[in-house]
This record gives sequence, structure tokens and C-alpha cells, in this order.
Amino acid sequence: MTDKPMPTPNPQVLFTELDDGTGVLLHLDTKFYYTLNATGVVVWKALAGAAPSVAAIATKLSEAFRVEPEAAAKDVEGVLADMLADGLVIEART
Repeated sequence: MTDKPMPTPNPQVLFTELDDGTGVLLHLDTKFYYTLNATGVVVWKALAGAAPSVAAIATKLSEAFRVEPEAAAKDVEGVLADMLADGLVIEART
């Protein structure tokens, strides 16, 4: 995923951040709810802010949670793959 354009949040998905740092996504087309842990919230907010790359999001994660950038990058790639599979994010159009 690192050499492809970054996906963007699906406009049919609503995000709510909760007071404890977690979040909830509601997919308006499927009516499914998804919970995000604090890591997922950082990834979602970075995508909504047009994050330029997996590495940029991984840097945010490594700073916020004190993890190694390589581990953070793997986590970001996993979260993005799950979000793509569930239709929460869409492939960027080139």
C-alpha cells in the first residue's frame, strides 16, 4: 500500500470520536457500525486530513503511542486493508 495513492474516507461513512479516545464509524449504505481503537482514530483522522503516505501516518502513531515506526507502518497498512475491505475508505482516484 505504500506505493499506491492513499485511500480517502468514504463519504457515506460518519465518524464520531468518543471521550476515551476511541471512535465509531457508521456506514450509511450498509447501516453497519464499526468501533475504532485509539490507533484506528489516529489513522481515520489522518486520512480525513489527506495524509500523504503510510509513513506519515506511522510517524503520527509512533509519536502518539511510542512504538517503532516500522511496527506502526505495519499497523497502518493492516488498518487500511481492513477499512478498504469493509468499504469504509475508497481508493484514491488518479
